[in-house]
Amino acid sequence: MYLRTSSVVVRWFVAIFCALVLAAGCVGSLLLLYGGGSWQSAAQLEASNLAAVEVSELVGTPDYQSAAEPEDHSLLRTISSVFKLPLANPASMLSTQLPVLDDRADAQSSGSQASLFNSLSTWEQSSNKLAIGWAPYDTASRTIHLIQENPGISVISPKWMSVQNANGQIDDHVESDVVRYAHQHHVQVWAMCDNQFNASLTHSVLSQPANRQRLVQNIVHAAVAGKLDGVNIDFENVHAEDRTAFTQFIQSLASGLHTAHITLSADITPDIVFLKDDAAFFHAGLAESCDYVVLMAYDEHWGGDSEPGPVADVPWVESSVNDLLSTGVPADKLILGLPFYTRFWYVHRDGSVTSEAVAAPNIRDILAQHHAESQWNDTLGVAYAKYAKPDGYMEVWYETDKTMQRKLQLVNELGLPGVAIWSLSLSSTETWNSMLQALRQSVS
Repeated sequence: MYLRTSSVVVRWFVAIFCALVLAAGCVGSLLLLYGGGSWQSAAQLEASNLAAVEVSELVGTPDYQSAAEPEDHSLLRTISSVFKLPLANPASMLSTQLPVLDDRADAQSSGSQASLFNSLSTWEQSSNKLAIGWAPYDTASRTIHLIQENPGISVISPKWMSVQNANGQIDDHVESDVVRYAHQHHVQVWAMCDNQFNASLTHSVLSQPANRQRLVQNIVHAAVAGKLDGVNIDFENVHAEDRTAFTQFIQSLASGLHTAHITLSADITPDIVFLKDDAAFFHAGLAESCDYVVLMAYDEHWGGDSEPGPVADVPWVESSVNDLLSTGVPADKLILGLPFYTRFWYVHRDGSVTSEAVAAPNIRDILAQHHAESQWNDTLGVAYAKYAKPDGYMEVWYETDKTMQRKLQLVNELGLPGVAIWSLSLSSTETWNSMLQALRQSVS
């Protein structure tokens, strides 16, 4: 009897001990998961896989949840709520990890535009990318309309400044109404300043230190007075002999603008010679001073070419980007410029070639009018079409969604800060939406 009682007591002690160990293990697991960041890790993993999908698409909108979801009285949900575990609210768990969508779309935008705007917002915020749109000088109302027509733009760069003369004076057309509207809609304004593409004028103003400094002072004054977020320098047709003077100009301008907390970017053309940098733009010197260097990755074949070809095929763009990276421009300062146009090339019977620039929205209509069939050139990453003309034939290389996806994939793979579009005046709802879709797919 004594042995039997002892055996029972031992069994009870063993059972109680096992129960205590099991309970301690459960509590420890909960503390490890809740206190050790495992829920956070799980949320981060889920968010990284679903970064391009809005939270409402994953767990439903609040209205839908309250109207359609049955009340959950499960033990797991009750425990989760009591202990405030993330599983009690999966929408909250994911919303802390997914990019916050800043609803900046204009109230008059269509539903599809608002959705695509959200896609671009996700892309911008999740990867810190810039979407810059250049705009030609126009009325304030027209420039505001360009912002409205292109929801998702993060920076607008209107052509508002130009070198006026060799003394360093500038034409200043900053529109305060545009700046005010842009800021109200969370869009930055980087006014473009050009040199009239006049090499002689540029040499005259840059080669004289006094004139150069006066130009710097006038640009800085206009930027501060206009409450600009940035200045975009677009000096083209610059002589190689003015390379050092241009670099010094950018250095001085950066110093003046940065004191006022204004961003400086400079546009440069491709200079594809591996590890060689001897044209008008000293890549490393410009990158050291500027916040951003914008590569105008187009006009591979330009209006004066004697041979037809693409405006910017993918291999050429890749070579242009790699050249700048190899000659001193950091990847996190290099913005990729993209064209919203192409060229239709008229090859005449006598062998001469003429061309006409055509905005992207008009390409397909022209091809349809001439019953031209397109073919995809995978090597170049562009589409090609050809049709007969009275004095020869017409041919065109043009970009498609697949082209855009490949270029944006390059942006993401190399860690470039964003893209710049030439230009918003050449865009349409269709072409802009196509770019937004490509932006989304490039980071999905």
